[in-house]
Amino acid sequence: MKRPERVRVLGKRVTISYVQTGDEVLKGDGGDAGTGINDPDAQAIWVKDGLPFETEQDVVLHETIHILEAYMDIDLSEQAVSKLATGLLSVIKDNPGYWRYLATKERDRGPKAI
Repeated sequence: MKRPERVRVLGKRVTISYVQTGDEVLKGDGGDAGTGINDPDAQAIWVKDGLPFETEQDVVLHETIHILEAYMDIDLSEQAVSKLATGLLSVIKDNPGYWRYLATKERDRGPKAI
């Protein structure tokens, strides 16, 4: 499966880039951002390339939650975002039918009577 290069968050297109270890963008605001960082104003997420697959997925979701948090003016602790990302990823992976249901835009009401 191809890695996502964008995600829509509240109607805004957010780009997702995968960058090498040591890339300046991962240094954040003077510190070490570690495995991922985001900029809601730039509508961008950067993820460290070369992470184990499940870790990469967790980081992508984690940074997406931060973007959503910024757009909705929610103030979550870093610990809350980390736990939410890991928990939601578990629910997504263990319940694909549930997520297809939530992603469906319109109820299928079956055949219409004539």
